[in-house]
Amino acid sequence: MTSILKVEGLHKIYQRKETWLDRVFRKNNPKLYAVNDVSLEVKEGETLGLVGESGCGKTTLCRTLMRLYEPTEGTISFLGHDITHESPGKLRHLYKDMQMVFQDPYSSLNPKMTVKEMLSEAIRFHGICTSEKETDEYIDYLLVKVGLLPSDANKYPKAFSGGQRQRIAIARAIAVKPKLLIADEPVSALDVSVQAQILNLLEDLQNELQLTMIFISHDLSVVKYISDRVAVMYLGRIVEIGRTEEVFEQPAHPYTQALLSAVPRIQPGTKQERTPLEGDPPNPFESKEGCHFYARCSQRMEKCRSATPDAYPLSATHQSRCHLAVE
Repeated sequence: MTSILKVEGLHKIYQRKETWLDRVFRKNNPKLYAVNDVSLEVKEGETLGLVGESGCGKTTLCRTLMRLYEPTEGTISFLGHDITHESPGKLRHLYKDMQMVFQDPYSSLNPKMTVKEMLSEAIRFHGICTSEKETDEYIDYLLVKVGLLPSDANKYPKAFSGGQRQRIAIARAIAVKPKLLIADEPVSALDVSVQAQILNLLEDLQNELQLTMIFISHDLSVVKYISDRVAVMYLGRIVEIGRTEEVFEQPAHPYTQALLSAVPRIQPGTKQERTPLEGDPPNPFESKEGCHFYARCSQRMEKCRSATPDAYPLSATHQSRCHLAVE
């Protein structure tokens, strides 16, 4: 299975511009390490689930992969081409093969455009159809494919529910026949019954269109359902990555163990064991030596304070960025 996306040593660091007040008061201008030394590979046809608590850098990572944010360091290779510093003109054509579904479907849709206008804009720009009649037929096909009616093409986003808007966003993303789809928490704002419909839709589309997908979520049950592999993110770093069954059944990193233990289980007569998280997340404006999870880990050792753990292989497909992996 070939790699469709390869990321090596990716950083996204934010730092505001120094002002005259900073110079007068000799105030330091701290850096925010939103994405910190991320390396990963996405294989063609697979779904990679990206999980972690709010603020860990999931969305920033994926927007940097899309080049919506400029990377600070590292390389991004898509379909064998280095796109780390690709010009905006070339990126516009790159987006035919790489599309993103955003978390809030309403804010990602233009309220002044009908569904037909939004879909035909992308179709026309990338030359998917050659005539107006073919475009209209293709739009009808897309709407039916995502569970809507052809008559919905002339409506505005305000006429739809949250789940229907997300279906429109998905239709717009697949309209250009991409090879990689990045879904940024596409079901987090939806009712449970609607979530199931959108998840089934994404799974059907992936199988039919041979899509490769990165699926972001903080809901572990959703990630377990839809993903082939799972990457766990903490404070801008991938701390564990592996096949879904490996990560869920044999979690190696203490942070992964804590996340999984927090998932409610309905098992009458049994007591659920919890792995506690101590304290609060450290200051993201500081890039300290040692393990970033040190202050909250119940299994910390002395060397965790000063030695930054590497990504230790636990198997051919499972890695953990934790010193316990080699103990």
